[in-house]
Amino acid sequence: MISVCKNILLPLVVLSALLGLPGCKDLQEVDALNIVLALGIDQTSDHQILVTAEIVDPSSAQGQGPTGGGGQRTQATFLREQTGTTIEKALDKFDENVARNIFLPHNTVVVFGKSYAEHGIDEAMDYLERNRNFRRNQLFVVTDSTANELLKASGKPEFYNASAIRALVEQGVNKSVAVNSTQLSVMRQYLRPSHAPNLAYVTLVNSRLCQCGIGLFNGGQYKGHIVSQDAQALLLFIQDTQQTEITLPCPGSDSVQSDLGNTFRILNTHTHVVPVVRGNDIQFLLRVRGRAEIERLCPGSKATEKTYTKWESELDSDIQTRMQRILEYLQTENLDSVDFANVLFENQPEVWRQIANRWKSVFPNVKVHYDIQIQLLRHGLSSQSPDVDYSPKGLPPLAGRGGKIS
Repeated sequence: MISVCKNILLPLVVLSALLGLPGCKDLQEVDALNIVLALGIDQTSDHQILVTAEIVDPSSAQGQGPTGGGGQRTQATFLREQTGTTIEKALDKFDENVARNIFLPHNTVVVFGKSYAEHGIDEAMDYLERNRNFRRNQLFVVTDSTANELLKASGKPEFYNASAIRALVEQGVNKSVAVNSTQLSVMRQYLRPSHAPNLAYVTLVNSRLCQCGIGLFNGGQYKGHIVSQDAQALLLFIQDTQQTEITLPCPGSDSVQSDLGNTFRILNTHTHVVPVVRGNDIQFLLRVRGRAEIERLCPGSKATEKTYTKWESELDSDIQTRMQRILEYLQTENLDSVDFANVLFENQPEVWRQIANRWKSVFPNVKVHYDIQIQLLRHGLSSQSPDVDYSPKGLPPLAGRGGKIS
């Protein structure tokens, strides 16, 4: 009798436990959703907010995906636009006017157009932080055109413009000309004492996505962008860098901008910033250490112990000049994009609290001392340019195959 009761009770206990588990009553099929991959935010001339969404085309997922059955590439996404007085109201209209419910958790990129960013992205960041549909690893990007134009541009060979924009930014990050401005990273910079977040910058060239750089912000307000060498110089202040190139003009060259010169690849750098406070005088000491290797030499150049020392000194001087130039620009614009305020706060919080309210008047006059040392590595490769090894008699080079020119 006891055994029978146990056999009856066990299924009842399991059944009651299963009834207490949460169900999937709000489950929605993928083909009933509009999966958003990228959002563009612009401000119109009548002060409305234009939101552009890149949405996955369900028809492209049928059969063989972005390439149709005949091998021809089909459009993998489509764009939809809505306007409203706020971002929230514009997004609400997607559910009202577009078939299928909009699905935001897979959004990977948010592009801020110039018109919107110049008025400030504060409200957008507040909304994106509070809305649980968005993940904080989505990438924030600013452009000097409109976000709508950027999302309409060609992103080939990527099938999705969101993927193309992220890939372009990642390439810029690997070459230390762009910042990986995820939402979490931008919010951290926004809340720091410097209050000057840096965003990835992407523009258009001949209607194609191109040219990564750094968008400069004062709080949430867009103040312009920098690219190429200026972007590299800024990153030297705030993070470790890698895989950048510096070309120094050949001796006797008339043009400093000439492509012909000794080219060095800066493999990596590390910067340590130390605040030096003497009464009311605040200065900063920058200690930059890095390693480099030779990529190309001027005609007739030969790597010796003496020239290595000379090139290292020239690299140090060139990097310092670039850093001084970008800092001078930022001080003129009163943009603490180099994060000096945060460095002072972390190292000497009592001093920071005394000057926090007047930092905007202090930063433009801050003096910086540089200690830069780049080590030029010797890898045992060719120590001179090829023309030095040339022999009309066809003799082997001095440092190759055991040959010796007499």
